[in-house]
Amino acid sequence: MRLSRRALLSAGLIGIAPPPSGAPTDADWKALAAGLVGSLDRPGTAAYDSGRRLYSPRFDGIRPAAVVHCATAADVSEAIRFAARMRLPVVARGGGHSYIGASTISDGLVLDVRPINRVRYDAASRIATIGGGATVIGAYTALGRHGVSIPAGTCGSVGISGLTCGGGIGPAASAYGLACDNVTAAEVVTADGRLRTVDAAREPDLFWALRGGGGGRFGVVTGWRMRTHPATTIGTFTLTYRWADAARAATGWQARIARAPDDVWSSCQFTAEAGGALSVRVNGFVLDGDAHGEVAALTRAIGREPASVAVGREPHVRLMKDRAGGPARNTHLIGSEIFRSALPAEGIAALVAAVQRRAASKRPGLAKLKRMSGAPARIAPGATAFPWHGALTMLQWLVVPGRVDTASVADGYTWIDAGHRAVARWSAGRYVNYLEPGPIDPAEYHGPNLGRLRRVHASVDPGRLFKAAYRL
Repeated sequence: MRLSRRALLSAGLIGIAPPPSGAPTDADWKALAAGLVGSLDRPGTAAYDSGRRLYSPRFDGIRPAAVVHCATAADVSEAIRFAARMRLPVVARGGGHSYIGASTISDGLVLDVRPINRVRYDAASRIATIGGGATVIGAYTALGRHGVSIPAGTCGSVGISGLTCGGGIGPAASAYGLACDNVTAAEVVTADGRLRTVDAAREPDLFWALRGGGGGRFGVVTGWRMRTHPATTIGTFTLTYRWADAARAATGWQARIARAPDDVWSSCQFTAEAGGALSVRVNGFVLDGDAHGEVAALTRAIGREPASVAVGREPHVRLMKDRAGGPARNTHLIGSEIFRSALPAEGIAALVAAVQRRAASKRPGLAKLKRMSGAPARIAPGATAFPWHGALTMLQWLVVPGRVDTASVADGYTWIDAGHRAVARWSAGRYVNYLEPGPIDPAEYHGPNLGRLRRVHASVDPGRLFKAAYRL
């Protein structure tokens, strides 16, 4: 069987191809290492594998020319200037969660910014300064000591920079906006090696692009300044429904989130298990700590008593640590849709049928609708590069394959592709943090912001030193 380019990309068997290299000598590498506060690892050194390996084992076969473990912004500048002289392509690596392996590169230079992870808090301004290599759980933990937090995600090992550059959807978004909506300034090293501080007054176009325009293209972010919000005790809830009530659950859930208060965030998930079982689950958070009222409101909106209900209450940091668990490394195949308004009955039927077909194949997969209404809908269009403010929901397609081989990965993406087709007429686009293997149409991810993003990119990286996963 001849495999398509998409299948090979999906399996991680094709890395991001570099341009012709300047082939640095051993002396060149030694000179670079001598100028770093951090360290440099090349193939065969002790820390090389830990720097090049990402969250997903799919990409373990990709071998960069070197990994620079950047301890300071000056290290980032030094490495970028070196790469430009040697004509080496560059990618930045933070949490390493890119679903298509965009934070590693064959024969290029990986800038590992994880050592730049300090988190500070200024009580007077309620602003957090967060290192570009910090993780979500690292930021939550450090800020939690001050009783505050930022709106981010629930996967603790995800890097703050990748999350924020793509938007940053999480359980506090309905109350406070996306991660990118809370950024007041950033420090970024661009392709010329300059460290720039950008905000609404200084280089506003670059500042705009870094907030929702996607990571890995405009520069390497070494620091963020972000507004914080109270880290409260969180109410949690889970409602389960019989599969026969799947369409009813989706309809009622959509109606509820359209008018739910901002302190409520929830999702509606349809799951096909590997053995063929089907389940429906509504999960959520209430920031004021009491979930019982929201459970009652959801039950009324759905019009059916759930098969089971679980309600809890937990301090913010402890809850996020609990949700951040799971294996140290795993493979997730992912896709997305953006729905500006509620899916009609026909769209819900198409979504439910897609999950049913997956269950019939005895292979796992899920489709999860997530709330995007609330505070994000009140952000002015074009205020950031995130193009989907004002949408009602995002749909996440997810497959966790039992094996990480070419056939299993291709099978998972085949189902995700079929899901796209099933709901295409209602989908406005896709979420840039949930990239899929190529070919990629950038308009699907950036919508009306694509033209401005192209202009910003051309101004800060005209030679395309940074090897993003796709061209704008």
